[in-house]
Amino acid sequence: MLTASAPGRDCVEAADAVRGDPFSCRACGAPVVLKRGEVRVAHFAHWPDAVCPYGSGMSLAHLEAQRRLADALRARGVHAELEAPAPSLAGDRRIDVLAWPPDRPAARIALEVQASELTVEHVAARTRSYEALGIAPLWLRLLDFGAFERVQTLPLLGAVWVETYRARAWERWAHDHLGGRLWFIDAGPMLAWRGALAPAQAYDESAGEWVPIVQWVELALEGPFELETLRLNRGRVAGADRRNRLAAWFVAPAEDARSPSRPLVRTRRRIDGGSEERELQVEVDGRWLPAAVEGAPGDWRTRGAARAPIIATGPPRR
Repeated sequence: MLTASAPGRDCVEAADAVRGDPFSCRACGAPVVLKRGEVRVAHFAHWPDAVCPYGSGMSLAHLEAQRRLADALRARGVHAELEAPAPSLAGDRRIDVLAWPPDRPAARIALEVQASELTVEHVAARTRSYEALGIAPLWLRLLDFGAFERVQTLPLLGAVWVETYRARAWERWAHDHLGGRLWFIDAGPMLAWRGALAPAQAYDESAGEWVPIVQWVELALEGPFELETLRLNRGRVAGADRRNRLAAWFVAPAEDARSPSRPLVRTRRRIDGGSEERELQVEVDGRWLPAAVEGAPGDWRTRGAARAPIIATGPPRR
């Protein structure tokens, strides 16, 4: 955990805590110990015999991501509260990072970093609870991008392309119901990426057609972005079930505060010489263009994908 209580203080952040002072868990009140090193993020931990579940099972990478997010928001003048209590939530009653502009305290945003498995029911329930409180949720997938295999790029879009990404059920729900985007944090360099999930398909030789694959999706990633360069926005977005929900998203540098539901990648089937083929397309400046893929450079995790120049090929495609 990144926060604890101290005599006369309800909330002390580990980064500001003084070693040797007495600290206690904000959930159960039991004593906790301050852990701080040269490399790992400063945090508090229960003693081994503690039974309180708060903070248990949270990796150092998760804590580091929370800390980095809060620091980045504060650097932009945004108020950011770590492990903020939310009385309406069942079970874990704290928000990873609760943020709002100092001049708009009602425009609150809950940034939730997730590295472990969650059920769709859990994410949907927390989203409903946040909506009832007027808090816009932003779910962030913390993942080590070094685990990706067969990474390619989409040069026309300047994006990274992962053909077989095994998205978890909660990721699919958050993507589809909160604006058609899912933000990622690469656990290595702690850089942010904007992701779009596209249905995966494979060619069935026996049937002679392309069929959907449910085990994985295809993932397009725009980035990377330094956390300090991203701005927050919130609003109501239409989900896959056509219901409008309160949600939040990052706005990348040099972009306006547009809704996150802009299309990114799609596939279309076309007949070529009597046979059916699948064409991958990307949306660039209002045009849907056939997209070629290329191998990703070795430094793609820190530099991203180079964007190729657009050559006009006719009117915009619908």
